[in-house]
Parts: sequence; structure tokens; C-alpha cells
Amino acid sequence: MLVIHGRYAFRPTRLAFRNDFCVSCNQPRRSAKIRTFDAWHIFWLPVLPLGFRNRWVCTICNRETHVSNKTRRPFKWAGFVVLVFLAVASWANPVASDLILGTWVVRIGASLGAVILLIYLGRSRKEPSLKERLSSIAPATDTVCPFCGAQLLILGSQCSCPACGVLRC
Repeated sequence: MLVIHGRYAFRPTRLAFRNDFCVSCNQPRRSAKIRTFDAWHIFWLPVLPLGFRNRWVCTICNRETHVSNKTRRPFKWAGFVVLVFLAVASWANPVASDLILGTWVVRIGASLGAVILLIYLGRSRKEPSLKERLSSIAPATDTVCPFCGAQLLILGSQCSCPACGVLRC
């Protein structure tokens, strides 16, 4: 049975902004702190309230700034090990008379896939960590709110917008 479920985010509210590094865009970007009230739903009906949640979202791609959408390197190595295992197992067993085409597809496909993945892993360089990327980004020094255009008020060490209430971090 197919059960459609997920998370609704009700009433998104901007709380703050800052200069940040977006992992999805792979660029330094402006991010906004968004507060939502989340609820878990089944078949589009909210069932379980999950409470308030704050997240930093890129203003360009609207994704969370520090959540990667790429496959991590250890999983690529695990895929390589699986392909090597499939290739070795398929070449070690004789070809069955009723599975001739399937056996050869697995033999060639797994072997070729393992070689291509090994070449890719050998050529791809290790990316700098998020901490290293964040160290090169200067803090926001805006005097005008990027969302509503009002002049920011300086209150001690923080700046806030009198029109929309966002803080500069």
C-alpha cells in the first residue's frame, strides 16, 4: 500500500540574514533564518505537530545552506566495492543456459561500472570542508534591509530592521 507522508512547514517567517556559504550552489551567498511551524502529514492531512523549527535558507536556491545534496565520498567507495563484488561473483560462476543475456549484462556492466567509478574517484579532488569555506566569508555589513529596503537600526552590537524585524547576523 502506498502511503504519502511528509512534513508541512506552516507560516514561514524571516528572522535574520547573514553572509553564508551555500553548499547546494557551491558559492558564497546571502542566507535568511526562517522559522516555521512544522507538522507531519499523511495523505496531505496534518497529523502530528512537530513544533517550531529554525533553518538557514539560501536566498537564491531556497535550500538549506549547510545541507548537501551530493553523494558523500564514502558512499561512492561503498558502491565501488559492491560493483567489484558483483563483477567477481558473476565472472566466477558459469553462465546458466536460461540466463545467458542477463549474466553477460551483469558481467560487463559491473566490471565497466567499477572501472569508471574508480577512475572518477581517482580524478576527483577532495573538496575543502565547510569550516574552511566559511572562514573566507566576511560578515554582513549592510545598512539597508535586503528584504524591505528600510534603513537598519543599530542596537548595541546588533542591527535590526524596524519595518520587517529581521536581524543582521
